[in-house]
Amino acid sequence: MKIFIKKALPHIGVLFFFLLLTVVYFTSVFEGKVLPQHDVSQFSGMAQEVLEYGEKTGWTGSMFSGMPTYQITGYGEGTNFVDKLKIGMMSLMDPNTAGPIFIFLIMSYILCLFLTSNIYIAVLGAIALALSSYNLIIIEAGHVNKAWALAFTPLILAGFIGVFRKKYWLGFLLFTMGLALQISANHLQITYYTALFCFILIIPFLISCIKKKEFRHLALSVGIFSLGILFTVGANINNLYLTYELSKESIRGQSELTPQHGTETEKVSTGLDKDYAFSWSYGKAETFTLLIPNLMGGESGGYLGKDSHLYKALQAQGAQLGKNVQTYTYWGDQPFTSGPVYFGAIICFLFILSFFILSGKAKWWMLGACIFFFFLSWGKYFESFNDFMFYHFPYYNKFRTVSMALVIPGIIFPVLAVMALNEILKGKIDSIRMKNALVYATGITGGICLVLWIMPGVFFNFQSPMDAAMEIPAWYYDALLQDRKALLQSDAFRSLAFILLAAGLVFWYINAKNKQKTGIYVSVAILLLVLCDLWQIDKRYLNKDKFVTKREYTDQTFKKSLADEEILKDDALSYRVLNMNNPFNETKTSYYHKSIGGYQAAKLRRYQDLIERRISLEMESINQTFKTNPTLAGIDSTLSHCPTLNMLNTKYIIYNPEQPPIPNFHHDGNAWFVDSYRFANTADEEMTALNNLDPKKEAILDKKFAENLDGLQIIPDSMAKIDLTKYTPDRLEYKSVSEKGGLAVFSEIYYPYGWKAYIDGKQVPISRADWTLRAIPVPAGEHQIVMEFDHDGVKICGIVTTTSSGLLMLILIAFILFYFYQTSRNRKNKLE
Repeated sequence: MKIFIKKALPHIGVLFFFLLLTVVYFTSVFEGKVLPQHDVSQFSGMAQEVLEYGEKTGWTGSMFSGMPTYQITGYGEGTNFVDKLKIGMMSLMDPNTAGPIFIFLIMSYILCLFLTSNIYIAVLGAIALALSSYNLIIIEAGHVNKAWALAFTPLILAGFIGVFRKKYWLGFLLFTMGLALQISANHLQITYYTALFCFILIIPFLISCIKKKEFRHLALSVGIFSLGILFTVGANINNLYLTYELSKESIRGQSELTPQHGTETEKVSTGLDKDYAFSWSYGKAETFTLLIPNLMGGESGGYLGKDSHLYKALQAQGAQLGKNVQTYTYWGDQPFTSGPVYFGAIICFLFILSFFILSGKAKWWMLGACIFFFFLSWGKYFESFNDFMFYHFPYYNKFRTVSMALVIPGIIFPVLAVMALNEILKGKIDSIRMKNALVYATGITGGICLVLWIMPGVFFNFQSPMDAAMEIPAWYYDALLQDRKALLQSDAFRSLAFILLAAGLVFWYINAKNKQKTGIYVSVAILLLVLCDLWQIDKRYLNKDKFVTKREYTDQTFKKSLADEEILKDDALSYRVLNMNNPFNETKTSYYHKSIGGYQAAKLRRYQDLIERRISLEMESINQTFKTNPTLAGIDSTLSHCPTLNMLNTKYIIYNPEQPPIPNFHHDGNAWFVDSYRFANTADEEMTALNNLDPKKEAILDKKFAENLDGLQIIPDSMAKIDLTKYTPDRLEYKSVSEKGGLAVFSEIYYPYGWKAYIDGKQVPISRADWTLRAIPVPAGEHQIVMEFDHDGVKICGIVTTTSSGLLMLILIAFILFYFYQTSRNRKNKLE
């Protein structure tokens, strides 16, 4: 035990160092303040209804008139013990800010220990991996799941290296636990990119094993990875199965409708719309932000100080200004950004240096992987390559924001930097070769910075494609262009200075007589330089000024408006609200009401089609009325001609949140009997029928549901009615009364999985009516109708999840106990 403690002490010291770094960076968190994160706030709105009912339900009625909760609060049965482990890690610190960075540092350190025995270099690598600007920027934006998924990625790669080095048990556990934790973090795009990277890494390993005829090692390795994947999938089968199922019905799946725009020769995506998927494509030139952070002006809506050209120009115009001015500093190719992807000037320098000093072919495969992911990140700016990937590569078109592909180069750069510095500090490289390599690496990275510092105007004009929409005077624009240029020059000089300092330290080591002692100084000095470099840039985008008190956060985010207060006086069991203010990109309405809109990247495809083809047109009509005839009579008349909003039971319209809502007296209610129905042969015919449909009188159904109606004959009954008697997100109870029976339409969103309908306890099939609602035939008389969300698939998944994750945790515990036993036994043998 003493030997183990002695060996563990340096690593315990590193752990406390990481803890100190995290606490200092996130001081505001530990002072009780809150970071207003856009996506976290949106999550609070979308999850509120489920949390209010205190149940883990598979459905919520609070967004998009109803949708599954799989990608919101989760759903399933059984116990995922790996997820319990993840939750334990998340509870160490604030899971939305400091937590993922602290865990990222630890996981990166484990990876770097496989690359070097120098503890200082391993710490340097961990800092470079975890504090890359992208990781802090996504936390500021609230992309917390992504941050956690990234935090576990180094553990997967450490497992890969362990297996390659024939440390099979250790490699299996690191790979499997890392992958299981990453999938549990529920950001499958990061997992997808990780899988692509691992596939690239396997290729040279496969070639090497075949050349060396190490077939046993190859077979064992493939078997270990396969077993690891099997355990990982098993542990997370609930989420994976339900996500796959949802993908077929969400906007990640193909629309059944003929596209409204495009040419006849344009390909139809089986996933997301291509323009939507490629919206955030990183520009080719913008890729150099990896080396020079302010190459493209930093963040959209950046700040300029008193020394800036724009500040002085505004002063000359008589403007009253504070200590800085916020403006359009970013001029890159993305619609907007919260900040650049910056790896660190020294890391880029060491990355280039690695190609001149590392032996073997691994570095070239890593370079190939880097280039591949650069290509992916360019999206629409490298269409010939990315069109092929989008239309032909499995599942690639299910993901958006292709600039995210830079997370893999964000791992490769520090890994090769660590390997390069480790090789240098071994002191075994020929002095002349080392000096030549140093000149080349400094010349390439430093040369780029020097040229852009001295004459950036040769390469850039500092104009953005978005500038034309700003409508600003010429004097303002001229000053802004000068400031964009100055931002680039300032950071080019900054990066050059860091590169020269690092190169100088390496040069000192090359010429040192006492290399062992000098090596420690050099590694510590470069570590501190890397920390200083990344820390400064990170603080531009996530600093104490971003944090507010909890009270301020609540007031800013979910303070009830006057319209909210008025609507909440209505104690009806269920109705919907349309907020006319950007309704499909906000969840504040969902926090208090059942909303027609919402914000979710996996909303149902049919509902999105309904938004694009019908709801948007009716909203446009309402907006036009507010402009031309904003009287109650005028608005009421318009609402009477909004059949889609009415069939969705839209009872209130919020036009101005600080004014009373507009009541809609034409909403169709929770359920009704129709006088007639007809079938559509195609999706296009079904959608077109909505244009002239009176949903209260007639229903339109896809012909595939004809069997459910079994030739139902309807005799109109004006006295027939259906009342909602009980509402919870996953269980709806109705009472129907009719003399003749007929077809009942429910103002609830149809989803083919999970929902079951019962009439007096007997299950009946649910049909889809009016493109996206539910319908069932109801016999004459008085009946109780129940609709319940009860997904049979999750029961089986729950058993698999509990078994797989339980076995995996038992293997982990057994391995740890065996390690202590083996250590104790080896010590005993040495004493004997």
